[in-house]
Amino acid sequence: MNVLVTEGGNRSSLAVTRSLGRRGCRVVVTGAESRNLASSSSFCRASYLVPDPIQAGAEYVAAIREIVDKEGIEVIIPMTEPSIYLLNPMRASLPPKVVLACPPAEKMAAVSDKLHLCQLAERLDVPIPLTVYLSGPAVLDARLDEIERYPVVVKPALSKIQEGHGFLSAGIMYASSREELKYLYETVDVLRHPSMIQEKVVGPGTGLFTLYDSDRHLALFSHRRLREKPPSGGVSVISESIPLDEEMVDAAGRLLAAVGWQGVAMVEFKRDLRDGKAKLMEINGRFWGSLQLAVACGVDFPGLLLDYLQGEKPLSPFIGYRIGHKLKWFLGTLDHLLIRLKNSDESLNLPPDCPSKCQAIIDFLMLSERNTSFDVLDRHDLGPFWFEVRSYIRQVLGARDD
Repeated sequence: MNVLVTEGGNRSSLAVTRSLGRRGCRVVVTGAESRNLASSSSFCRASYLVPDPIQAGAEYVAAIREIVDKEGIEVIIPMTEPSIYLLNPMRASLPPKVVLACPPAEKMAAVSDKLHLCQLAERLDVPIPLTVYLSGPAVLDARLDEIERYPVVVKPALSKIQEGHGFLSAGIMYASSREELKYLYETVDVLRHPSMIQEKVVGPGTGLFTLYDSDRHLALFSHRRLREKPPSGGVSVISESIPLDEEMVDAAGRLLAAVGWQGVAMVEFKRDLRDGKAKLMEINGRFWGSLQLAVACGVDFPGLLLDYLQGEKPLSPFIGYRIGHKLKWFLGTLDHLLIRLKNSDESLNLPPDCPSKCQAIIDFLMLSERNTSFDVLDRHDLGPFWFEVRSYIRQVLGARDD
């Protein structure tokens, strides 16, 4: 089977490429650079340079369509939200044999819009942090008195906001006072769009991975983030597989059933240390950064998705996997360490129980550890690791030149 994997620079794209390549698929990888992480893998059979979907959407779609025809692609796996947004409209015009492996636009919007998702969660009695919803900066002053405690977390409704032919990237922000909050809404472009202000929940974060079919889980996996980049919250650089939490499994199922979800998703929760409740953070309706951890623990989500697209559905959910296995992203732990060394814990908004800087040094230096595998580094497929190291060195040297 010929499979197209987009955005080969992502670690999740590498995990999909390796997984499907090992199953015997002919994997074609695209990227905005002539060479990228996934295209460096021995399991990539062809790679193409395409326009950046964030900067040149129409040209990107045309390039993907040309590759589909040229390579005889049977399955397209869009790996990021911009790709999903851009490729969804061409679904109906694809040849009958070509499958676009993502939910349709309306279902994607239902989970990717954090504002609407939290409102859905409230209707379904799924716990969320205390939240103030804003349609734009003009209504902020009228809502400020509803915020009783700081710091707060500011979340744009969408992580990628389409403007014209491009996208604005929108990350999570923090404000430790009313003045800081007002300054954010006065100066940050993405906050011209709908957003929400949430209380900061302190507690362990858990990602529940699922392959979902309209009203039931077909496969499940759960992990916790041990270290992140940036340290206050972001992509995981060390993660660990943990047992399934039935409360989270039930909440995720109700949310996904409400939108008739079909495909893979990561539902993220934090268990609030104050009241013990698992509170919804977000849903990613695509493959996630820690995908390789699930694969390493025995839940091959890329392979299971491919089977699902071909009509193969297990009678009962696939839930057996290794517990307590860790996944380490080597260069990610280096970035985490450097950020910790350069900044105070207070300036990084780190909780009191955050591991020490000394522990961050140990994490980076531990190159061999029981029940631990690496995200990019694979001794049977070294190309991506060496590519990443070279790219990292070039980036560091370039920053020094600037």
